[in-house]
Amino acid sequence: MVILAADPTENPGLILVGTVHGDPRGYARVAALLAHLRPDLVTVEISPFSLRYRERSGSRWQRQLAQALADLPDGAAGHLAIQRLAAQVALPFEVRAARDYGRSLGVPWRPLDLGAPARRHLPRYGPELLSPANLRALLTTPDGSLMEYVTTEFRRARLALGRAPRRPSWHVNSETVRREGFLARRLRRLMRQYRRVVHLGGWEHLVVWQDSPGLWRDLADLKPRRLLLDEADRLPASTAQPSRV
Repeated sequence: MVILAADPTENPGLILVGTVHGDPRGYARVAALLAHLRPDLVTVEISPFSLRYRERSGSRWQRQLAQALADLPDGAAGHLAIQRLAAQVALPFEVRAARDYGRSLGVPWRPLDLGAPARRHLPRYGPELLSPANLRALLTTPDGSLMEYVTTEFRRARLALGRAPRRPSWHVNSETVRREGFLARRLRRLMRQYRRVVHLGGWEHLVVWQDSPGLWRDLADLKPRRLLLDEADRLPASTAQPSRV
């Protein structure tokens, strides 16, 4: 894993940042990292369709989640599975941080992903994911700290980046390959227009999988830099930005 350079001008033109979706410290980490890297464009692993749908439905989802939690035992909102669900139905921190960075400095950001998965899954959030029955079922799953879960995911990411493992069976499908191919093509085109591009997406796309293509393989000839988002914790304190809720 490449360590963050002290001088942002030493970074290459394309920087791929691996995130853990739902990271409680994600917004602050992205804000600090973008302030350090100073990109000309930020792209986020979310489709324009998903972004529009989430902005339109977000308030309704939050009301539905609050109503369902009101009928559950005290403390249910702190259960690991419920916290992960709450992060899933919220506007992703990657979007909020990229948008706010762009607004503050006049830097563009773009949602970048295929819309087909979101078209299938997002309409099910209200009737299925946020149903009282589903929340009750989630309370029967193993509990734990969301921050510890995220830390464990980053640990898994570092092991995978160093070992080039086989892709987990639930990630081996034609849709994943199509999505990563789409992302690679779009990022290539954007690199012709911008000096430095930072792409925020799930860490799995940064791995060199033994048994399948992926975003990293598709872009390897550009020699992009790979970073995990938690490396932002090692930046000087003066670089950090305040967290938003």
